[in-house]
Amino acid sequence: MDLRLFCVLFICISYVSSSKLHYDARVMVNKEGITRFSFENNNINLVKLVRTSGNNIIWVGGPKILYSISPTQASKPHQVNVPLCQDESKDSDKSQHCSHRISVLREGVDGNLLFICRSYDGNTVCCNLNSSYSLDNCFTSDNYVLYINEPSLLVGNMLYFTKPDEGLFRINNNKHDNIWSQPSQAEQTYLKLIAGKGQHKDKVYSFFAEKHKSKDDESERWIPRVSQSCTNDRGGSKSLLQSSWTSVIYTRLFCGRGNEFTQMIDVATLDTDGDTKIYALFRNYWNMSAVCVYNMTEISRIFTSSEFNSDKVPANHRPGTCVEDSTRLSSEVLGFMKERPEMKDWVMPENGPLLFRHRHYTHIQVDRVQDHTVLLLSLESGGVHKVLEEPVFVIAEYLPFPRGTHITSMLLDASERRLYVSSSNEVVQIDLQRCHVYGDECIGCILSRDPYCGWDRLHCTSRAKNPVQDIRNCEPEAALSKTGISDKPPVDHISPSSKHFLLCPVTSRHATYHWYHGKTREECVHSDQGCLYLIDSMNETHEGEYICVSSEEGFQRTVTQYKLSMSRSDALRLTPALLLLLTALLLTF
Repeated sequence: MDLRLFCVLFICISYVSSSKLHYDARVMVNKEGITRFSFENNNINLVKLVRTSGNNIIWVGGPKILYSISPTQASKPHQVNVPLCQDESKDSDKSQHCSHRISVLREGVDGNLLFICRSYDGNTVCCNLNSSYSLDNCFTSDNYVLYINEPSLLVGNMLYFTKPDEGLFRINNNKHDNIWSQPSQAEQTYLKLIAGKGQHKDKVYSFFAEKHKSKDDESERWIPRVSQSCTNDRGGSKSLLQSSWTSVIYTRLFCGRGNEFTQMIDVATLDTDGDTKIYALFRNYWNMSAVCVYNMTEISRIFTSSEFNSDKVPANHRPGTCVEDSTRLSSEVLGFMKERPEMKDWVMPENGPLLFRHRHYTHIQVDRVQDHTVLLLSLESGGVHKVLEEPVFVIAEYLPFPRGTHITSMLLDASERRLYVSSSNEVVQIDLQRCHVYGDECIGCILSRDPYCGWDRLHCTSRAKNPVQDIRNCEPEAALSKTGISDKPPVDHISPSSKHFLLCPVTSRHATYHWYHGKTREECVHSDQGCLYLIDSMNETHEGEYICVSSEEGFQRTVTQYKLSMSRSDALRLTPALLLLLTALLLTF
């Protein structure tokens, strides 16, 4: 092989090795900072988590039950007795057969704890839950069926909600303001409703996935979309789109190039200075997950300025523009709006997709910590990943539930740095600031890349005021003294020919671990307990010192140290037997 070609190949291999991306979490967290909230009924079907600002109460809802959790006071949830039937106080027999279910659960407005709806037989009653745990300001909406796990949004006294395959609806206590959607011809899954802000505060944005069949091969594929609606939309005329949306326009979200991601799974938002960022979780055919980041300014610009995917656009009115009275729109405009107008331009992400190979994520939450963005992603297996956005780095994997548990909901309490995760019958609180899981050394703390944590020259802590930022500024003497490793480790005496193993704790799954014994270096035997060194039969060659060393990003550290000696006490225990044998031999003479 040509020498120059060999050198180039060597450099490329070295670069790929040095820039290796880790798709596994650096640290596994089983118990640290994880608090479980148990419920008396194991079949309660918990599907919704809501946080009340101001008093840090977490509300846990299911179709038939409501609990409140006050994390600072007690770990046992309090069941809230919400009257699901309007007439249950008047007729006790009727209340026993009440089939109402909670269909909407949202944080309250104007000093109320919650906004809650209950539905039965096509009718819905919505109320505020006040600080006295009683319902007031109720209103009834006929012929509307709501679902607690569908997205909803409360803007003033207007409730926006979605229904699978049908779209966006709006109701309040004035039935003349109710707006329903025109049924879609495609299967739809709605993920998020967002109220516009600033100059777009008169808009509502809906994020959803839509399944389409290909005309060529009959194959099905998901298309990610976002729509824009006007909050003052009053519906069309009596002859066309009466009490239906006249302002909904659509466009498509793009994620990925080459390995395009089309199935949108979940959406989270993050408010920044003057804008709102949209973090959309995707999945594709090749068993990969990705997160693409969009901003509301660009989405609004496309709805305002992009051309439509149609040759019959009305000349005198731009479709989707908010007007004072939509009932006066021309039949030409209303006819165009009935056809679900779509923009030519797609919404492009700010940067390329954040890729996660061979991972199936189900929910996403986003937090901003010290100029860093942290993604919290639930796994199909029941775990949760804490991920640094830039560059993508899986900081930790939390194991709040047994393997295989389906996570029904996630809620971030950004002010307290806590994440709440629910299964169908359990809620778990994860403290995102438990920093000692990264060890009590400077290097391990900084290598964690966890923006919730910092090294204060003594501990890895969330309270570090002026944390050490660079590994080169770590003090090796201080770090060494905290490991408990000494120049003269205690001697372990091992019986001859016995089996034995040495254990080295694995603090980082991104590090490589080796055992050093004399002049030999051996790979670890990995297990759930850590890194093992196995001795099948103890003999003199196994005596001496054993050192477990980890290597990560060019830094090495001694994790643990042992000294083994073969026990000689077994030979002494054989002496009485030898004496009896000698005595018997002497008696024969």
